[in-house]
Parts: sequence; structure tokens; C-alpha cells
Amino acid sequence: MGEPASWPRRLWRTLYWWREDRRVRARYPGINHVVYFGGDGIGDELLLSTPLRELRRRGATGLCAMTSRPELFHGTPDADRICPVAHADLPYLARVGARTSSTVYIHERRPPDIDVAPPRHLLAEMCRLCGITGDVALRPWLHLTAAEKAAAAPFAGCIAIQSSRQSASLALGNKEWLPGRFQAVVDALAPRHRIVQLGLPTDPLLRGAEDLRGKKSLRESGAILAGAAAFVGLVGFLMHLARAVDCPAVIVYGGREHPDQSGYVCNENLFTPLPCSPCWRWNSCDFEHRCMSAIQPDHVTAALARLLTRPRAPLAVAHAHL
Repeated sequence: MGEPASWPRRLWRTLYWWREDRRVRARYPGINHVVYFGGDGIGDELLLSTPLRELRRRGATGLCAMTSRPELFHGTPDADRICPVAHADLPYLARVGARTSSTVYIHERRPPDIDVAPPRHLLAEMCRLCGITGDVALRPWLHLTAAEKAAAAPFAGCIAIQSSRQSASLALGNKEWLPGRFQAVVDALAPRHRIVQLGLPTDPLLRGAEDLRGKKSLRESGAILAGAAAFVGLVGFLMHLARAVDCPAVIVYGGREHPDQSGYVCNENLFTPLPCSPCWRWNSCDFEHRCMSAIQPDHVTAALARLLTRPRAPLAVAHAHL
């Protein structure tokens, strides 16, 4: 063991930490628990709403969502403060007695590009990482204002669709179903339904759909989905956004992950059970993406037809026990 620090060094440490502790307390007044994702992906940022809701349901106060997408949490009753991502502050927050919880649910990655999936639904894992026990509802939340819903009223009853997620902040090729297949879905639906395309401006355009790519904010897209008859798309942000506003969806899963691991029971989830699925690979595939090619456009339109025969609300919610 080394010699005890000299009194000047001890004094310097005390003064140094006092200054930093005071700064952090001033920046995060009244905060007891900071919840953050700490990785890439807008969808994962939205999913912070689930552990925040469960913590609040258990009576937690002083909750802070640390996020790069604060607009997703405007109006939430489940966080007392929304703050920008500042990972450098996290050790200081712990020093002054606040809990900090990273909700990154992938803890290991194996060659060539394989995520090791959590042993439970990713929302349940995010809640576990925040110290939550007991029953948790497996759904996210977005709180829209009456004005936001009214602005989206002209799109009420539409079918919202996307063509790709390759332009997403975290692009995974094994989640793609190919724009040409989505085009075939639009061709089949257009004679009977109004279709609007959501997504990024670089997503492939679908003929026959009203083009809203890049023209709507995250919240405006959520408001459109809140009034839509259904959403048709892929695993990713728009899938989670649809569930956050109680919009039922047809989701082309293929075989990268199983709906029980990341999806919602109220949706029509098209999963292909193969010996290799779910593989949790990013882009590599040894079997020519058979899990995706096995899903045909008529499978999607049939799933949508089933979905549209059900009551619009309330949507079913799965639960997990931690």
C-alpha cells in the first residue's frame, strides 16, 4: 500500500470534488435517477419511455431522461427532466447520489457481426437494467398534444408504409425486405386504400403512395400514425413509434430476430422459422436471406386484411415479470 496522501493533496481533492459536485447538483437539480441508452438508434431512444413509465408507476421521483432526441419526450408525465446526452457527467451524478442506468440491451457481439440477444424481450431487459422488478408492460409511449393530432387529421384512416431502413442511423441489412416488394404491396393496396410513405428522404420512393419522406418531424410522423388505420414496415424506429401511439402494424421480421424478442403482440409479425433463425446478424448471411425472400407481398396484404378486421383499440399489450 502507498503512503497516505499529504494534507495539501487531501485538501485539493476535497476542493476539487466540491466544485464538481456543486456544478452537477446545479445542472441536475432534484434528479435521483438518470435513464439513458448510450448507443445508436432513434428507436432505442424512444424505448427509454418504457422503463421511465415503469419507474414512475412504482412511485419514483426525480427521473431524468438523458437523450439525443428530447422531442420524443415532450409532454411525458414519466420524467421530471429531459436533458441532453452528457456521458462525462455520469460519474459525477453517481458521486452526488443519483442512480444512472444505461439501457443498452446488447452486451456481447461475436464474429462476424452477431449480436448476442438478451434472454428476455429487449424492453424487459431495459427495465431490468434500471433496477425494475415485477410486472412490466412491453410497449413504448409517445405523448401527443391535441394540436399535433389535429394537424395530422387530414391523414386519418390512411395506411402508412416505409420502403427501407437502410438510411437509418443504425442500418442493418438483415432487416431489409427490399423496396420492390413494398412496391408490390402498394400496387395491390392502392385501388382500395389511401397510402402515405413515411421515412427519410433517401428511402426509395414508392409509386402510388403520397410522399412524406423527410417532410414530417418525428412527432408529426407519430401523429400521422396515431390516426392511421395501420402501419406496414420493418423492425425499427417506425415500428416502435407506431406502437407508442397505438397504431397496429404489419411488420416484416424475416429471421434476424424473433417478434417475442423485440416486437408487439398486437401486430401481425411475419417471421420465418428456419434452423438459422433468429440469427441476430447485422449484414452477413450464409443462406441468401431466405428468411426474407420467403415472405411475399401477398403475405403482407393478407396480414393487413386480418389486421383491419380487428377493433382499432385497445391494442393488446404483452407483459413480462422480472
